[in-house]
Amino acid sequence: MRGKKGILAIAIVAALAVAITTAGATAGASSGNAVAAKKKCKKKNHASSAKKKRCKKRKNVPPVSVVRANLTWSNGGSDQVEMDLFVFDAQGRTAGRGTDAIPASDLSPDVHGPAGTETFTDLNAKQNRPFSFGVCYTNAESTHTDYTITYVTSDGVTHTETRADDGIPPSLGGPAHVNYSGGAPIPDNYCPGTNLVP
Repeated sequence: MRGKKGILAIAIVAALAVAITTAGATAGASSGNAVAAKKKCKKKNHASSAKKKRCKKRKNVPPVSVVRANLTWSNGGSDQVEMDLFVFDAQGRTAGRGTDAIPASDLSPDVHGPAGTETFTDLNAKQNRPFSFGVCYTNAESTHTDYTITYVTSDGVTHTETRADDGIPPSLGGPAHVNYSGGAPIPDNYCPGTNLVP
């Protein structure tokens, strides 16, 4: 009887030893992985404690999007009315008339007709990029059109201008374009066949 109890005690002790060894190995492996990741993080970010904190958090913060320009028009009086919002960046790239060559931005689809809206959104507004803006009005007929443009310059200031359909300059009664400077150069030929309206 004592022999059986002794064997049973030895079996229990052996089972406990195996369990402790397995748990220790698993914990060691997972802590080893954590230590390796921590060392990697420290190695990359040894320059500053701010970077170390960022490495610890590892949060993926999306860039901030801001509508930088919005053009709306109405009372066009014709289906042939073609109003276009143009945007220019400091590197000479252009967005307008349905195409967008400015990185990290979004231009709404090209719209035409007696009323409509076009919008330009900066998808990474934290950069405070300078943009200039233009309104291009092309129409085969001489039709006056109301429009309002709202745009945000790189200093965060919002500007709004409305041009009324009253037939008195500076309203647009035919092919013309209007420039809104925001710090980027505006090319002369972005709205061909039109005159610049002050």
